[in-house]
Amino acid sequence: MVPFIETFQNALKRLEGADISYMIVGSIASMIYGEPRLTRDMDIVIDVEPEDAIKFEKLFTQPEYYCPPIEILSDEIRNRGQFNLLHVLTGLKIDVIVKKVTAFDQSRFARRQRIELWEGFSANLASAEDIILKKLEYFREGGSEKHIRDIRGIISNTEIDHDYLKSWITKLHLEQEWAKVR
Repeated sequence: MVPFIETFQNALKRLEGADISYMIVGSIASMIYGEPRLTRDMDIVIDVEPEDAIKFEKLFTQPEYYCPPIEILSDEIRNRGQFNLLHVLTGLKIDVIVKKVTAFDQSRFARRQRIELWEGFSANLASAEDIILKKLEYFREGGSEKHIRDIRGIISNTEIDHDYLKSWITKLHLEQEWAKVR
């Protein structure tokens, strides 16, 4: 098996074993719903509280992983921020985003789906619509065309709940960005 797949599977199994709720987002999710492209990282959203920082740190210990010190983990979890894990042997990076307390983040986390990613391995994945919405936000923030390409790939390869998508495009004020996709 390809080392990055093994590494990602290992990390997700650790989260599940510790009962840490998560969902895969970002480029991995875009590729699952859309079209393949090169990536060497995985983005996940986790639902944790500040008291979970110690549990999280114990899941990803050296020498296998670089995990930020407990003080940074605690701050990022408390502030609903993000941090990186690094698999030392392969150099693969996992961007860990702490779930926000917004209506949109509550909605997208509730809509995550259990999907078979690789033969015999299933994981929690954000919905296609929610990946599109986040990609629209990222496009608004940075203007990178890769987000528009990812969105078009998802739309051409996946059945979309257009009512849900349109509702959140309006709520998140993403109409201009959506117009660029079309």
